[in-house]
Amino acid sequence: MKVAVLGAGHGGLATAGHISLKGHSVNLFSFYKKEIDPVAERGGIKLEGDVEGFAELNLLTTSMDEAISGVDLIMAILPALAHRNTASLLCGCLEDGQMLLLSPGRTGGALEVYQVFRRYCLEKKVLLGECQTFIYATESRGPAHVEIMKVKNRVRAAALPASGTDKLIQVMKELYPEYAAATNVLETSINNTGAVVHPAPMLLNSGLLERAAKGEDLRYYRDIITRYICDNVMEKIDREKSDIARALDVPVLDIRGWYKECYDIEGEDMYSTLQNNHYYEGFSAPKHILSYHHVLDEIPNSLVPLVCFGDALGVDTVMTEAMINLAGAMLDYDFWTEGRTLDKLGIEDMTREEMLNFVNQGPCFWER
Repeated sequence: MKVAVLGAGHGGLATAGHISLKGHSVNLFSFYKKEIDPVAERGGIKLEGDVEGFAELNLLTTSMDEAISGVDLIMAILPALAHRNTASLLCGCLEDGQMLLLSPGRTGGALEVYQVFRRYCLEKKVLLGECQTFIYATESRGPAHVEIMKVKNRVRAAALPASGTDKLIQVMKELYPEYAAATNVLETSINNTGAVVHPAPMLLNSGLLERAAKGEDLRYYRDIITRYICDNVMEKIDREKSDIARALDVPVLDIRGWYKECYDIEGEDMYSTLQNNHYYEGFSAPKHILSYHHVLDEIPNSLVPLVCFGDALGVDTVMTEAMINLAGAMLDYDFWTEGRTLDKLGIEDMTREEMLNFVNQGPCFWER
């Protein structure tokens, strides 16, 4: 298979390297030359941990057109902040028969990209999909060097509309047997675990981030996530997220269920589950509140759309709203305006039944 990986951060490097080691041709794209220069200088990507090896790539480029020319699959391993602009650039160079997978989509990723494709009157037959989570637990260990702590046991994905999901999963299983079909992109979007485990600890434990910035050896899941934050904030966000999934009549995957599915890790509550996950031991603590995209990306592209879905469905989202407001106050930024509201996802005037019909059977770019 010929694959283009968009994004050369630690996630993009892990993806490109692993797929190459599996014997496929990989083009690696980045908007930033400084991200791909180390790969060029080293001659490839070093991987360690759950995947070991040195991977050589077919192409390194900062040209979107060059990156996706002639490939079968395009994997967007990018912050959700980049989805809209990336989709805009892709519209001018996509080819018939290609597949675009957002990995992950956060909340509403495929819906947002679909609206961009409509706005630019995309005429190519393209299959669009999103993952509920990123397949790797990974972190950079140096230039062109990543550690993959774990390839997750199961990753749910769906196409938009869901009539294309079987085709998407068929292709993805050539690369990853761990991929499994989700009901639709509402399932993958609402069950976005990043919304629960990322923003709240960053906002509520900023003092520890400052200590990490001064050189203290802190770990994200061990130190930044505390029992109090888990019990009194994150658990509530997880319940609100799960209530929205129930209101939409899509499968519910709460945090404990997700860790069992992805890592085969269990615990009596969220905090003990996170602490029992030995694959997380290597994750360093961020050194700034904007690090890792846990706030700047997750607030507008995970939490804001969750609240908007809750408002449309009559689901209470008090704690999720509180985190958005806190982030806005701390950063002096209007996340409500800039976030993925339902009008930006093209579903603001839809009833629950209309939303489900759209994501299950609606118009698509694959079958014209």
